[in-house]
Amino acid sequence: MADDGHPVQIVRINEQIEEGPDRYELDVEAMREIFDRDDVRDRPICVLTVAGAMRQGKSFLLNFVLRYLKSADKENWIESEEMLSGFEFRGGSARETTGIYMWSQLFPTKTDKGEKAYIAIMDTQGCFDHEALMRDNSLIFGLSLLMSSVTIYNLFRQIKEDDLHHLAFFSEFGKLAYSGSNSHYTPFQKLLFLVRDWDWYEEYSYGLDGGKSYVSVVLDSKSNKETKELRERMPTLFEDITCCLMPEPGKKVTKTKHFQGTVDDIEPDFLRELKALLPSLLGPKKMSAKTIDGSRVKGKEFVDDFSVYFKNFKENDSIQAQTLVQSMIENGQRKSLETSLATYVRSMDALLASDTYIEEDQLAEISKTYYNSAIELHASSKTMGGAEAQERYQGLLKDALDQELEKYKARNLKNKETKEKLNQAEKLRAEEEEAKVQAQREAVEAQMRQQQAEEQRLEEEKARIQAEQEAIEANMKQQEVEKCRIEEERLRMEAEQEKLLLQGKLDEAAKQALEDQRKRIELERDMAEANAQREASERARIEQE
Repeated sequence: MADDGHPVQIVRINEQIEEGPDRYELDVEAMREIFDRDDVRDRPICVLTVAGAMRQGKSFLLNFVLRYLKSADKENWIESEEMLSGFEFRGGSARETTGIYMWSQLFPTKTDKGEKAYIAIMDTQGCFDHEALMRDNSLIFGLSLLMSSVTIYNLFRQIKEDDLHHLAFFSEFGKLAYSGSNSHYTPFQKLLFLVRDWDWYEEYSYGLDGGKSYVSVVLDSKSNKETKELRERMPTLFEDITCCLMPEPGKKVTKTKHFQGTVDDIEPDFLRELKALLPSLLGPKKMSAKTIDGSRVKGKEFVDDFSVYFKNFKENDSIQAQTLVQSMIENGQRKSLETSLATYVRSMDALLASDTYIEEDQLAEISKTYYNSAIELHASSKTMGGAEAQERYQGLLKDALDQELEKYKARNLKNKETKEKLNQAEKLRAEEEEAKVQAQREAVEAQMRQQQAEEQRLEEEKARIQAEQEAIEANMKQQEVEKCRIEEERLRMEAEQEKLLLQGKLDEAAKQALEDQRKRIELERDMAEANAQREASERARIEQE
């Protein structure tokens, strides 16, 4: 079965330690498992947090947030028959959540700018109760405000003066943070006062419309001179301030320890207002990405920024506005420095890519251009801290740029050595290749000479055979003539013999002489025929050759 997510504690408060930095622990690895995944680390993060006093339904509300985000049916999501689940919650006076929790599952969405992003849900322990130290409150409330794009300030029945005084600390922060600063951005993003169990619905109706009218009256500086400065400064601290008035969820939810999350036990009016509220916060293109000094925070950066703020909180004995200001200044300036330095590094990496070597004077000239661009980029960034912080970090940036330049000079020299070695190797290879070609050329020439000699030999042999053939043919003609002569001689002798016989004048000796002559002539004829056959065989042999 697929994991639908679970609470992951990222900030722990060790109740056994009364004070000191060891009282607080941040689980960075747990955060990286959530935010440093391949599909998340380079995406903007939208963070929704619920903060407020203990036992006022923060986790209860967040579980409805989870139900909405998980539901495929955004019209009928709240009517699910499944038990409400997610973050732990229960009735009673003891608090359930301690520290800060993140939901392990992130939810894909599109921001109000139309970018693909992920929604993260953060739950905090109840603040401003008898069990929590003021330092605990500052750490929890401060981190939740700093790292959220939407902070829901969960309140009971109305916005009281004490509730606004809890924001006074951060009002002082805002005042300090932006005095002398060149930043054009507010320190915090969206603040939603969520007033539970609202009783004066006839004066201000439930929901966002009634809440808008109500919060405008609450923040009216004329209504209370004691908190006039705070009320006037509130709109400068947040990009957006709104309010939602909610009815009571029902006695079965608030008055019993045994509420198990059954929707049927919740009052219909509460469900109706919640069904209207959550899509307005979490629907497509409704949430803003978390930003710091106007720069969107992506998954991996969220972990780094959270770690920086937590470290500053933890290492200071008392968390004061100045501490928080310095933390934001340092983090903003650090990110600006890193961005400017990364721009320089990318340009230099591209310049010396693929073992490229550049003449030293040319490298110095090009590097100076990139160097100045990085300095200008940092100087133009809209960060907190004013001229002093800007000047200090610009000095750090120059030192970092100088260090990087030395690395690139060494890299360029190494590229030169590599190039020279490659050129030498290429030269040797070319020489070897030329020698090989020369040897091949000489071999071809020798082969051609051998072929020419063979052709000449064949021509000579052909001429010799031709001469032999002609000689044989001449000899054969001569033999044919001799054969004809012998045949004529034989015929003459036979005629002579017949003549002598007819004349009766032949004697035995003459007869024997004629017979011997006849045999001699026949022998010469046989020899002539044998020679002819031998000459014919020799001609056939020559023709075969």
